[in-house]
Amino acid sequence: MVNKVKRRVSCFPKATYFKPREVPLCCLEIATLSIEEIEAIRLCDLLQMEQNEAANRMGVSRKTFWSDLQKARQKIADALVNGKAIEISGGEYVNTGECRVNFLCKECDHVWEPEFNQYRPTSCPNCGSSLIFRIGGDGLGKRFIDNKICCPRVKERSIDSSEGNKEQRQ
Repeated sequence: MVNKVKRRVSCFPKATYFKPREVPLCCLEIATLSIEEIEAIRLCDLLQMEQNEAANRMGVSRKTFWSDLQKARQKIADALVNGKAIEISGGEYVNTGECRVNFLCKECDHVWEPEFNQYRPTSCPNCGSSLIFRIGGDGLGKRFIDNKICCPRVKERSIDSSEGNKEQRQ
């Protein structure tokens, strides 16, 4: 078996989920794009880089870059045509340091920025807990609300005492 080359990624998406309007996420199929697939789309389609240059920037061959790009485009087309949600998470990549990412430990509230050219951390450097999240979204659809983690697939309802009606929180 050949080891997969870790792609160099210089920018992370600001949002990690996209879904059709007015359809609950729990009712949708999900197409998952890896971070390196999104990077291939960003370099080639958004920045309009030549494939050779984009492949060099990601540290892979042109053939490998083309394969990642085609997989990403196919997943996006499938989601748009068939009304699926798009999740951006996971993958085998190395942060080149051009894009800063902070992590938060939910055990000790430690916030840190890993050094560039490192993989995604698996534990908190302060307490060793594995309950860590990328600030701004962890790619798993979890959000921080009132110091709690809330998943959009699980709907919480609370009673608003001032109005006496129910409101949905996500």
